[in-house]
Amino acid sequence: MRNANRHLLPARILAALKVVCLSALLGVAYICFQVPHQASAQSLSSREYEIKAAYLYNFIKYVDWPSYGDTISIGILGNDPFGAALAPLNGKIVKGRRLVIKHVDSVRDAQQCQIIFVSSSEKQRLQEIFESLRSARVLTVGETQGFADGGGIINFIEENNKVRFEINAEAARRTGLNISSELLKLARLVKS
Repeated sequence: MRNANRHLLPARILAALKVVCLSALLGVAYICFQVPHQASAQSLSSREYEIKAAYLYNFIKYVDWPSYGDTISIGILGNDPFGAALAPLNGKIVKGRRLVIKHVDSVRDAQQCQIIFVSSSEKQRLQEIFESLRSARVLTVGETQGFADGGGIINFIEENNKVRFEINAEAARRTGLNISSELLKLARLVKS
């Protein structure tokens, strides 16, 4: 019994370190893109989307897809609010695969991506988009009020003038995606 407990301690420490490292990564991403209070409206928007781009990149590290080839694609469906914020991510290596940023015109094209950012311009079509992507194993990310409640997987929200996120873990399970418990601990959880 004593030897068994000795093996559990390193596993517990390792799990705690993973949570600390994830928190640190997401915290560093936030600090790097902290919005100064005197910034102009355009600068505020730019900083907000730099933060969201950093989150998208980090989400990849904590989500498992059944299979996805030699690239990981982040698609933007609808109007692109990111501007140049996603450009530095294009071509980066994550999980041993090259990251590709795409602008997609249809839900059919979105099915070829691992992550799809659904712009708020698509608000009226959300249920159609969720239904079309349900069996495609695509991580849906949005920023529209009610996105996660309505069936999206991750939604960016603002809390205390900071970019945060909420996760609908049930929607992820229905889609066949596995989200790390470390990421779930950092999110506000919603149910659809």
